Amino acid sequence: MTQFKGYNWYAFGITHKHAAAHERQNYALSEEELKHYFKDIFPQNECAGFIANTCNRTSFFLFGKNPEIIEKYFLQKFGGNDIYEIGNRFIGKKAITYLFEVTAGLDSQILGDFEIVGQIKAAFDKSKAQGAGLGIIEKVVNQAIFSSRRIKNETGLSNGSSSTSYAAVQFLKSSLKDFSKAKILVLGMGQIGKRTLDNLVAEKGAKNIFIANRSIAKTRKQAALYDVHILDWDEAFTRIGEFDAIVSAVSAPRPVFTESILSTINAKCIVDLSIPFSVAEDNYEELNIQVVNVDQLSNTIAEQMDQRKKWVPRAYNIIREELNKFREWELAVDALPTIKELQRRLQEEWASKHTDSEKIQRISAKIEARLFERVRKNPKELKELQNKLNGKQ
Repeated sequence: MTQFKGYNWYAFGITHKHAAAHERQNYALSEEELKHYFKDIFPQNECAGFIANTCNRTSFFLFGKNPEIIEKYFLQKFGGNDIYEIGNRFIGKKAITYLFEVTAGLDSQILGDFEIVGQIKAAFDKSKAQGAGLGIIEKVVNQAIFSSRRIKNETGLSNGSSSTSYAAVQFLKSSLKDFSKAKILVLGMGQIGKRTLDNLVAEKGAKNIFIANRSIAKTRKQAALYDVHILDWDEAFTRIGEFDAIVSAVSAPRPVFTESILSTINAKCIVDLSIPFSVAEDNYEELNIQVVNVDQLSNTIAEQMDQRKKWVPRAYNIIREELNKFREWELAVDALPTIKELQRRLQEEWASKHTDSEKIQRISAKIEARLFERVRKNPKELKELQNKLNGKQ
């Protein structure tokens, strides 16, 4: 686009396709690190964008002049030299296409996982709040979300309840002898924690479900919605031995279950949805507790995935349709300076003949909207408008 000369779309990162969960956890970014990118690294390299930092991916979606330097900075932090050693990269139109695929659940560990929509929106909102968003990026994100919703409504790609949070609850259901009466603790009320809580209450009701989060305000909000029990953060670990099962969806730079905490746990199982892990892998063998992580959970719903795969071609057709709409919009935006100048000249001409300024403004706005739509539908119209502006027929 002419107003962003020298800018380019750029996406890179590491996902479940490139590394298992125990490797991915090494590339997860803390809240402070995310802020550092938004406040320092992005502006220094004349870029805007957002970072999807979830249990299945650490993916950068950028628009700017020097996105490759941001990629280099990310790699250096982890001692890498080439993104293809640990992940992937997409440039230009391919980067936008990749965002649409991710948002549709086509790149998810669980095919068609609709939870990614909320995660992408939350990731963009977080960057926007830190001043790292642009209107054009928001337009792309909104178009990708709209495309994803079309896919959900028009195909069977997201049929059923298969998602990481759903798989977590199904695992608990099969692992606990008396699931309906089991006492379960859910740690962390971020996106994955809230969705797991939602599935858990739907399966067994609110009885004997306890939740804890570092922010007590978040805990109270979810408790009010689901009528579950509240524990403050420290209390949850003091009472950790009371629970039959624990779900951990915590964002922390290191395992929250230390050896001393693990020694007091009497639970039959721990579902670790955290990246980095809440339970260090080194402790797995020493425990008499079954621990499952996000990668292991995805195997529990493989049969349903076979039914979803037949909808993939139709999903890609919808993505192509929505990408074409976005590209039409980009072309129309490039025509705005021409449209504005034509609009200005017409207003001057009308103002010399009429005195109703409000009416002139209304007519002018309608003409602008119609010209924009004409160019969006047919980019060749831009040349005709430019000829009129220059006095050519």
